Amino acid sequence: MQYKVLGKTGLRVSSMAFGALQFARIDRAEAIKLVHSAYEQGINLIDTAHTYPRSEEILGEALKGIREKIYIISKSISKNKKEFLSDLNTSLKQLGTDYIDIFLFHSVSKNEEFDLLENEGTIDALIKEKTKGKVRFIGFSCHNPEVIKRFYELNDDFSTLMVPLNFMTDEYAQPSLIEKFEKFNIGLLAMKPFGGGRLSDIELCFKFLRKYPKFIPVAGMQNLKELEESIKYLNQSDLPDGNDEEKINKISMELGTRFCRQCGYCMPCPNGIVITDINFIKVYYKQMPMDKFYNMDLEEKVKTAKACSECGKCSQRCPFNLDVPFIIKENVEFYENLSI
Repeated sequence: MQYKVLGKTGLRVSSMAFGALQFARIDRAEAIKLVHSAYEQGINLIDTAHTYPRSEEILGEALKGIREKIYIISKSISKNKKEFLSDLNTSLKQLGTDYIDIFLFHSVSKNEEFDLLENEGTIDALIKEKTKGKVRFIGFSCHNPEVIKRFYELNDDFSTLMVPLNFMTDEYAQPSLIEKFEKFNIGLLAMKPFGGGRLSDIELCFKFLRKYPKFIPVAGMQNLKELEESIKYLNQSDLPDGNDEEKINKISMELGTRFCRQCGYCMPCPNGIVITDINFIKVYYKQMPMDKFYNMDLEEKVKTAKACSECGKCSQRCPFNLDVPFIIKENVEFYENLSI
């Protein structure tokens, strides 16, 4: 296993992080075994979140005896200060630890969301928790490159950024952004390296990621086979060649009109459709346990989405020129076919 320094945090972390979102779908004992196997093979960076079902609790058990040798990333999607701090304390309890190495503001992809964090005092509250030692480093996860510049306002208090990066989603790998990341010495974490399960050629995904060595991929895994496969391709050194670029172009052509990045530019919908949730139904289905996937909240969102008038306002706002009403319809049909 190779190791890299994660930006200004100074942490020497494995060149791949273990993503624990999918613990919700596997047996507890198998999940613990998977964590131990990852650790034995050199992975010392593990990503979870307050909202990932069972993930923190399983990690709390799995990391007994090795906690000091592992760096934990967790996050809260709450914007309200009281709820955010409650999430942090719950995460500490579930993880069975006195501190979390990296705690992120989860999915801050709109200026209004950043404003809310500032106005609620939530950012200041986390910085205060950092001074208490509950958190070592803080950062953000984000799906919108336009919001990134807001993070730099935090100067030394902001040290880590988690963004999507794969050969379908490379908006954060633009030279101008890479230059700014390097200037501020930001620790970079690449979520969705396999497109949320939509990109099945894992070898090709890792080849693409090697073009951007500053990013640490956060790879979700459900079993030992996936772990071994990820480590195998991670340890290779070749970059995409002409044949690989042809494969990427072909896949991009096939998925290009319906590969939602969940950036949120398309919203708000005049008909009240929560587009970003609807357009990720297939991804949620792969990642979530059935008792969490099927819930009244999603059921209501699907009902609302069925009333899509195809006005096209969402497509006009989409920076990736996606046929958003088509993606909505496709995901609603997928959901209803599952429900039969």
